[in-house]
Amino acid sequence: MHIEGTGRFVFYAQWPVAVFLPVLFFIGRGNLGAEVGWLGFFGLVYGIIVIALLLVPPAITLFDREVRRARATRLNYDIASAVLWLGFTLGALTVPDAGDSGPLDSVLMSWFGITAETSAALFAISAGLIGLAYVAQLALAVMGAARSRSARI
Repeated sequence: MHIEGTGRFVFYAQWPVAVFLPVLFFIGRGNLGAEVGWLGFFGLVYGIIVIALLLVPPAITLFDREVRRARATRLNYDIASAVLWLGFTLGALTVPDAGDSGPLDSVLMSWFGITAETSAALFAISAGLIGLAYVAQLALAVMGAARSRSARI
């Protein structure tokens, strides 16, 4: 678990990205051509919860003395963060939504004319990626903090 050059970018970017991605996912995709329905409405509540969850691993990295001293995260954490961010981006582009009048187009449906089934399948893949990457990111943050703490004892 070593620190690389990408860690400095992740160390600083993880804070605003944790706020930006849920906003993009729930509301911002409307600016990219998607129709926003009930997901955008409920996103006001769920978005706050998602933001809080996404801020947990960055907060844990602050307990890692090496990371805090170098102001850069570890390489494995960087990889998990990149996969999480890509998963959220793909999810925002493909998430199915509905309104009172029925199903609404996702970003990729309006841009490329893909079917609703394809968009839903891509969203299922991105949801799995998000879940796995978040668990990996959280575990790597805890492992790094624990390793840093045990080295001093």
